[in-house]
Amino acid sequence: MDKAEIYYFSGSGNSLAVARDVGIRLNADITPVMSLVDLESIDTEANVIGFVFPIYDFKPPKIMEKIIPKIKNIESKYIFAICTYGIAPAKSLKHIEKTIKSCGGCLSAGVAVEMPQSGIGSGTVTKAQQEKMFENWKNRLDGVCDYISNRRAGEIETSILFFSLFKPRIIKIYPIFFVFLKHLIFEGIDSLAFTSNEKCTGCGTCQRICPQNNIEIIENKPVWSDHCANCFACLNWCPNGAISLGKAKMGIKNYHHPDIKISDMIS
Repeated sequence: MDKAEIYYFSGSGNSLAVARDVGIRLNADITPVMSLVDLESIDTEANVIGFVFPIYDFKPPKIMEKIIPKIKNIESKYIFAICTYGIAPAKSLKHIEKTIKSCGGCLSAGVAVEMPQSGIGSGTVTKAQQEKMFENWKNRLDGVCDYISNRRAGEIETSILFFSLFKPRIIKIYPIFFVFLKHLIFEGIDSLAFTSNEKCTGCGTCQRICPQNNIEIIENKPVWSDHCANCFACLNWCPNGAISLGKAKMGIKNYHHPDIKISDMIS
């Protein structure tokens, strides 16, 4: 196996868990993309490059598009991408393929992995459904790594969003989406901003966990800036459950991947 490196973005730990699983089997280094954002260029000896990330609004995080153009000699690399999703992958991997192609590279493999969602409607996902998603990924892991190890090419996974929205698990979220739209239309986007309540102790966990460095602790309370990735890391990792999305009831349950610790995220 050629030298491999995986660049990942993660808020709930889902994508970090996937990156770690693949990294162990490929003997690859795994690197959080936020540690690279200030570099002018990324010079790696790896012949195999992987991108692992969640999708937000059915697209890759914007930070991935900032990192990809920095990779030197990308045209000579075998490239794969893995997205984690809670509702549907849609065309997110095609989106990242377009970005890679614009930089002279080629996305050879794109894999979509269903994981428990960590944002709006996360409370509708049962423990049994979570365990099934984890089991499905473990069952796919060897096949995915075999595909990459043998440098196969051509498979980019997508889904038709319309059909995905009619899965029984997703239908359960509809009432919550209607609440979201109601607040958005009648009260504006500011009504859905992150906020902390009286449970907040000013511990700073949200500031340390934020992969976008979007939070400051001012007068012992978190203050959010304007470059949020909507990854919900601050909400899901708060030890006191003190953070919410405005005052609306969005069916959000604090969730993070059970195999990932807060020390893994912060480091």
